[in-house]
Amino acid sequence: MPEASAGLRTLWLGYRNRLRRRALLLRAYRRRGELSPVSDRTAAIGQGDVLCFACLRNEGRRLPGFLAHNRRLGVGHFLVVDNGSTDATASILAEAADVSVWRTGASYKAARFGMDWLTWLM
Repeated sequence: MPEASAGLRTLWLGYRNRLRRRALLLRAYRRRGELSPVSDRTAAIGQGDVLCFACLRNEGRRLPGFLAHNRRLGVGHFLVVDNGSTDATASILAEAADVSVWRTGASYKAARFGMDWLTWLM
């Protein structure tokens, strides 16, 4: 009998996880309106490109190093959500040909710390 209860538990967990995933996708779909495209260069994404999704704010000092490091690791394109930066972040991102940028001023916390926005971009 223990095998039967373990099987039912496995089925229940799988079903619960599918429901959770659908709810998160619906949440990301609803939050898509908070994003405004700044530079959409997604047409330049190649078939085998490694993509990097990032949500950031006021990272101008660290951004050149972040981009260079990830390019060395093989990232072909960056999809970035700029959450209301007030430093040089926007200009650094605008200069990079392999970066697509969306901007928002909405609450980072309310968007599950940016995961709703990034899920929509994915």
